[in-house]
Amino acid sequence: MTVSIHEDSLRNVFTNVNDDQVSFFIRENSGKNQEAKDYLFAAINEDSVKTNSFENATMDFRTFDWKSLGQDRNWWWQIQALPFLAWFVACRKLLSVEERKLAAKFCKESLVNWVEIIPEDDDKTLRWHDHATSYRLTNLFSWLFSLWLDDELDGYVQELDSPYLMEGILHRHITWLSEDKNYSKHTNHGFDQATSVYIIGLYTNYPVWKSFFELSETRLIEEIEFAYTDEGVHKENSPGYHVFMLRRLSRFSKLNKLCANNVSKKAMLLEERATNFKEALTLPDGTLPIIGDTRGEHFVDEYQYPTDVTIFDYSKSGYIIVKGSVLGKPLYLIVKNCFDSVYHRHDDDLHIYLNYDNIDLLSDGGLGAHNEKDPRRISLRSNECHNVPYIAGRKALRNKKLLESAPTLSITNNVIEAESFLYGHKIKRTIDITQIALGLIEVTDVIDGLETGLMENLFFHQFGDVSLEDSNATLCVDGRKKLAISFGSDNVKARIKERPFSKQYGVYESAPSLEINASEHCRFSFCVRLI
Repeated sequence: MTVSIHEDSLRNVFTNVNDDQVSFFIRENSGKNQEAKDYLFAAINEDSVKTNSFENATMDFRTFDWKSLGQDRNWWWQIQALPFLAWFVACRKLLSVEERKLAAKFCKESLVNWVEIIPEDDDKTLRWHDHATSYRLTNLFSWLFSLWLDDELDGYVQELDSPYLMEGILHRHITWLSEDKNYSKHTNHGFDQATSVYIIGLYTNYPVWKSFFELSETRLIEEIEFAYTDEGVHKENSPGYHVFMLRRLSRFSKLNKLCANNVSKKAMLLEERATNFKEALTLPDGTLPIIGDTRGEHFVDEYQYPTDVTIFDYSKSGYIIVKGSVLGKPLYLIVKNCFDSVYHRHDDDLHIYLNYDNIDLLSDGGLGAHNEKDPRRISLRSNECHNVPYIAGRKALRNKKLLESAPTLSITNNVIEAESFLYGHKIKRTIDITQIALGLIEVTDVIDGLETGLMENLFFHQFGDVSLEDSNATLCVDGRKKLAISFGSDNVKARIKERPFSKQYGVYESAPSLEINASEHCRFSFCVRLI
């Protein structure tokens, strides 16, 4: 990055900051996070760096060479966000004056190291990755703003600004994020790209960058409108991402205090609906189902679980959820059938997820890691690790433009009907829950337009023991029978298989599945009985 000299360049950015903006920044960044302090001082004193989903890395940001060492891409974009800047902002009010000076010095030297080292391969180290750049811009601006507000630390800003022109560095980030070729439109990445630039505009009103701020507002409103259905459901196919993006909505709802009325109005309209869907999604133990790219044991909140069997109809968004007490134990059933976004999407049209007595009986393979060439990740995303019908010899169509029609979902008189064209022909799944109070669920799948080819996959609890006898399968967990499945036996073959399973990012285990070959037919039914 080019080194320039310009007196008080950062002060140009902060010239128009008013008391309301300062107050809002302080409320949003209280600076009293003990965990952030622990992370920061582990990095300062122990060269130990915390990243999500990975073991702590041994590295000194002040001397790190920023060369690729073969780490996961997810690890690289977290590191390229310069997380030490965020830790400083998050814990600054817990630090004594001497601790703040020590931490500010560490951050300054680490930032200078990042600025001065030009890596040989930006792509491998994700220096200008869309997510990394938007997070780094937010972290850098917040850190500089915090120093500027602190009389004891303002000198560090001047020491940085004279040789390195912080205004120029911020401007390069804003320009890069604003370019169409770098904009990840209609994704959570694009959402964060627009946000990072927009928030700086709210805090500074810097006229030189007005065109960038206006563009970011336009993009952000469009991202909010696209990211959610009218029912408040986030479109990226995963309960975990719904909750992740709901936090964004909650933040934007407060922005009217900074006259961000256009964005805050959009956010407030959707926030209540999205919150209601989050509650509907939540399992009896307060965690989320590991559907799509949701990680296991993602605790949300414990809600009052309904006693009576209750149907949460989000069919227009591709979800129907059934919750309540069945045979004296909590039941949770979700049917998913949607294709509104390719992001974090699995081949899980017509998917059934069943949790009973706080145990995932019909489960899901989970996320794994975002290495789309890894055979385990390929399997996790496929029909092999879901409870779905499919067509023998056909590949799932992952380009929604190639689909004959979008998936549909509805419920009438306790009968759920879903249709999908994921494999080139319509497959209709009917789920009869009229006897669910007795622990019975009946499922029928039909291919339209073909006389043969129907296949089924059922994916079970990670530690389940599946036994198969004739046309009956039984699932035991911890030595106790939990689920029985019966199906027609004429010209149908079934076999138990081991599939990958991943509850933690990058950690792969295995789980049993039942592959049912009914390919001599175009119709197949099975009955699920809770025990």
